[in-house]
Amino acid sequence: MSAAFERIYFIIMALSGLVFVISMIRDIRRFRNGLYLLLFLLLLSFYILIYYAPTQYGSFVALIYSLLVVFLVVIVPILLIINGFVMIVREGKSLANLLSLLFGIFILGGEMVLLWGIRMTGSDSTLLHVILIMLGYAVFYASMVFLAFLFYTWTIKLIPRRSDFNYVIVLGAGLINGETVSKLLSDRLDKGIKVYERSLSDCKILCSGGQGPDEKVSEAEAMKRYLLSQGIDEKDILKEDRSTDTMENLVNCKEIINSRKGNHYTAIVTSGYHVLRAMIYSRRIDFEATGIGAHTAFYYWPSAMIREYAALVKYYYAPYFIGLFVTEFLLFELLYRNIAH
Repeated sequence: MSAAFERIYFIIMALSGLVFVISMIRDIRRFRNGLYLLLFLLLLSFYILIYYAPTQYGSFVALIYSLLVVFLVVIVPILLIINGFVMIVREGKSLANLLSLLFGIFILGGEMVLLWGIRMTGSDSTLLHVILIMLGYAVFYASMVFLAFLFYTWTIKLIPRRSDFNYVIVLGAGLINGETVSKLLSDRLDKGIKVYERSLSDCKILCSGGQGPDEKVSEAEAMKRYLLSQGIDEKDILKEDRSTDTMENLVNCKEIINSRKGNHYTAIVTSGYHVLRAMIYSRRIDFEATGIGAHTAFYYWPSAMIREYAALVKYYYAPYFIGLFVTEFLLFELLYRNIAH
């Protein structure tokens, strides 16, 4: 690497990191922060690889990167497939529990198609090879956006946050037998109790969750009963029992909090994998709040993260698919010109 090229590359990498930091400081609740973070990490990894290649550490760095590539390309999809079977055994057969299995097959299949298409590309390339590469690229695109979501979800958990709140919103989840909080929900409530107890100000816990068609009581009522069993004073418990999804949770809770006097410093407690989406939704409705993640069983994370990713793709469907179609078009132009000549 020439000195001039190294300086230019370093400046570009530093600028990408600066853009990420500034964007995150301006508003931590933007998903594009995750894309900026991924870009910076990719540029940083290439910089390290290229910078150390000619040195005595070159072989060691190349080995580490080779193992990382194998892990991301081969091991991760296989682990997702294995996790899918674990979810079926522990949680039962349902579409939600099949997500990690299906996503693992999707990624592994896409990688095989992409590699086969690239391997067959040459002087005798045909339109079929171009189509195979484009199909594989679509999987690669989905995987990279998922990585951006994954990295940023982990990053925001490390950022310091205030610890004194006036309201702690705990988002609901499904009930057992229609009236008992599940382990997932009790973990959220236990985290909410910790935040409530650490707050120096007068603090209320706001249980948020409506009643589903198969539930005997609302999620908010079941959550209130759990809090009472844990010794929380009833006067410090509020209920929002009309919502059916995360957006309604936040809209209704904002309405309740804004109708009350005093300061409104608010924490939103939910499962760790769900924090980013809750924050993105709160930004959309102009609701200032701090997201706090509760413990989630390790085996449950992959399927939960995939479900959250799908929800965010649905929320950002316009920029997501515009980005895919534009890059697919550019790739098609490049590959088709190659076979045309």
